[in-house]
Amino acid sequence: MKKLIIKGMKTKKKWLYAVLALLIQGAGTAYGQSPAGNDTVKTGQQTGEVSYAGIKMEKVGESNLSATAGQKHADGRVINDTELTYSGKWEFNRLLPRSGGYFCNTRSYAQQNGATASCLLNDCEGIRWYAKPVAGAVAEVYIDGKLVKTVDCAKPAADGLLFDSGALSRGDHRLVIVAKSGAVEIDWLLCKGKPAGPVQIDAGNRSFVQYTAGFRLTPADLQRAQSVAEATLSDEEWELCAKGGTVRCYGETGPDGGTMQLYVNDKPYRTVNCYSKVPQKHRLLFTVDHLMADQYNRIKGIVVSKGKRVALERFVTDDPSCLMVEMNRQTDEELAQMARHAKKASDPAGWKPVGFEAVAPVRGVKLEDGVFKTIFDRNIRYLEDCLRKPNWVDAKDQDRIWIDMLMGSNEGRMLGGMGHTLRFRDVPAFSKAIEDILEQIDRRQFANGNGYLMPYQSLNYKLSTDTWPGVMRDEQKNYDRAMLTKGLLAAGLGGHERGYRLLRPFYDWFNNAKEYLPLMLLGSMGIQGSIAGPMVYHSPVGKPEDIQTNMKYYDMDWWLNDLAQGLPEAAWRFTLNRPHNYLLTSVCALFDIYKATGSKRYLNAALGAWRIYSGYFQIPGGGISLCEHFECRPKSHVLTNLPNNIYETCGSVFWIDLNHRFLQLWPTKERYASEIEKSLYNVVFAAQGENGCIRYFNQVNDAKYPAMCYNTCCEIQATALYGMLPQYVYSVAPDGVFVNLFSASDIDFKVKDQPVKLTMKTQFPYSNQVALRVSADRPVTMKVRVRIPEWAKGGVVLRVNDRKVKTGMPGSYVEIDRTWKDNDEITWSLPMTWSYEKYIGATRIAGATRYAFFYGPMLMALQGPMMKDAEQAPNEPSVKFDISPDEFLKRIKATDKPCEFTVEGMPDYRFTPYFSLQGGNFTCFPGLRQAE
Repeated sequence: MKKLIIKGMKTKKKWLYAVLALLIQGAGTAYGQSPAGNDTVKTGQQTGEVSYAGIKMEKVGESNLSATAGQKHADGRVINDTELTYSGKWEFNRLLPRSGGYFCNTRSYAQQNGATASCLLNDCEGIRWYAKPVAGAVAEVYIDGKLVKTVDCAKPAADGLLFDSGALSRGDHRLVIVAKSGAVEIDWLLCKGKPAGPVQIDAGNRSFVQYTAGFRLTPADLQRAQSVAEATLSDEEWELCAKGGTVRCYGETGPDGGTMQLYVNDKPYRTVNCYSKVPQKHRLLFTVDHLMADQYNRIKGIVVSKGKRVALERFVTDDPSCLMVEMNRQTDEELAQMARHAKKASDPAGWKPVGFEAVAPVRGVKLEDGVFKTIFDRNIRYLEDCLRKPNWVDAKDQDRIWIDMLMGSNEGRMLGGMGHTLRFRDVPAFSKAIEDILEQIDRRQFANGNGYLMPYQSLNYKLSTDTWPGVMRDEQKNYDRAMLTKGLLAAGLGGHERGYRLLRPFYDWFNNAKEYLPLMLLGSMGIQGSIAGPMVYHSPVGKPEDIQTNMKYYDMDWWLNDLAQGLPEAAWRFTLNRPHNYLLTSVCALFDIYKATGSKRYLNAALGAWRIYSGYFQIPGGGISLCEHFECRPKSHVLTNLPNNIYETCGSVFWIDLNHRFLQLWPTKERYASEIEKSLYNVVFAAQGENGCIRYFNQVNDAKYPAMCYNTCCEIQATALYGMLPQYVYSVAPDGVFVNLFSASDIDFKVKDQPVKLTMKTQFPYSNQVALRVSADRPVTMKVRVRIPEWAKGGVVLRVNDRKVKTGMPGSYVEIDRTWKDNDEITWSLPMTWSYEKYIGATRIAGATRYAFFYGPMLMALQGPMMKDAEQAPNEPSVKFDISPDEFLKRIKATDKPCEFTVEGMPDYRFTPYFSLQGGNFTCFPGLRQAE
């Protein structure tokens, strides 16, 4: 059986790498690269460009900018392909590399003859259509319902112009492009003439309007002048992001009309009733005015009626600006500044560093028997096993990415896991291994003679390619550097200060590497390197230049502003290379710059990002749904096992990192501790196999993803977090301590130089009883703040030496301020109750509504046979039952085993915590009776 399991796991791993290879190759071929990704010496290159083995080394400067920079037209409006309404079958490339030369790095191309793309153009005096050549593609162009030209898409002009209408009478004109044959492509349009009046936005314009999956879109086409987006289920949502002081919405009403609640920039606005005695179209549903006209506003509607119809046709605003176009234009402008070394950094003399109210313990915490200790011990076993293996892995991946391309990250993984472990437990083998790794890094640095220490020449920082797997070399200057930096910092924290001493000359080199610094944001997910410098700054060897380099070569003003406004496009449509949960590491960097400088714009950006991720990209249970390679629309929350883009372990580690920063800044805000707890139990703990290996993805339906030892990015993040797990249980303040999480443990700390020890006794979550005992040589006056989690139901009574002293309410910290004596004890009981959350994402089960069930903070897995008639996707069976969630809750019965539950009347099914599950069939999102 073991051999069969191992063989299956290896097959699944190979399949994963093959999928990733095909995905990135697919993006490459979209703009003319060989499908085979030929790695050959190329000749005839332009001056300043050298290519070998598929890797380009490019000159940096304004001449190298994306096509976006050129699309400025004083006499017209530029329209990105995402702003059109599509009917029929189209393929949408939304994450193309900037080097492809596509406007906004997107394109749309037809995959069906007869497919249409339409757009209503206001105050239009002429229309131009731009695209790249596509052999064999032919399209018909209609304006105002009349065929005006048949276009051979293989023959655009040198600037990409495929079609020019010539002069049109100024007014509203409707363009429809019909694909007659081949992959008809749309890059962008130019609508000549400045808009003077209101601009119409079709309900099918997915650049401006987003919907949850319960909305059914009937798109505009050659016969239908406008789209209709309709929903009848409660809790379905739409959201418009647009500029303008006034926004109006038109739609359909009728006897079956429902109601929706409007929100403007997250604030309740009004309720809209779509009822009328007779069916009517093109009705004004609502007007929102007095908006801030110079910023993008978010208007959201949530269906609150049940079984009634809400139908939208179009929106009207007085500003046609498209956020996606604007973000790309601003990106190009700031990249040009960076290329000229023209971006400025603030003067450290004016910085006002921000102190934390409570800090995480660097050491002094010992875990006792319980879930946290089990996770911590498994991680030690994982690292010990790695030390016995060649290259510290089971095997090299087939493309030799994780070990032979991203070599620094492998060292960072081992240093991070072992270094953080040594903060809380002495493991002699780890101390020796760290010294051996540091010795190798020291030798490299010495040989280079300039402070550079990466395991390849610094010239690699100029490498750039979009072919697989060479694209991963492009991550050496950012991802690989950041991972090794984190590892060296962990080694320093673990008592090996040589790690700090190696970092300082390296960052002295990096901060002055002007030939490379303008390249940092370019290429493969460049922004993920931004975390490294600020982390070094906050170490014992930090310098102001570690922050200033970020300000000049990573921080984009538009991104900080859009994050601060809470615009989700700043995350899922991030303009550089591809959006990913790694953007959260950059948000952590913004927070660290705030901590260093006191600049509120950085804090506001970090807070805005927190709102974006928690509000749009966090699925029930806490996982981060925004991942690379696939367009992750807000609240799409994909749950399918293919293409493996859900619950990536990295995303939850980064989410914990960000929330931990906020928790130290504002230690009484329970929500941050709650997010840490939820992410630990429901993703990061769930990612660990019984042997300590680590899952890349955390699938929540049918079967868990295999745990690996390949040096994947998720292993690097998770092994470090497991090693630092004790630091999350408590926070230490000058006047006492905060109890954030519930785990059997001891902490030694000082209050006004007096040593104090706290011992927490609990088997949470398998028991709801918690006791906290004080040990002190003499009486000590201090504040003990105990977290009352938001998932608790009702008040929680705290007792000191068996006498009631306080009652805490869910979502708060209870402060007990007194003089404590040796053996004083606080006791309390955490009311573990069941709850559920409705799933409104894209991965639905026909004829059912899906729900996630929780016991306390834990996402629960329903184990049992999957049903072929309840597929969540092709060949992905799940389960569904004709029962409401409230009725389902009543059927859940406890067993004699803690946290194990049966379901009355369903003998084949039982609930168990998702994090503890290692094998078998299950779902965390069962389908139940369809809600209205």
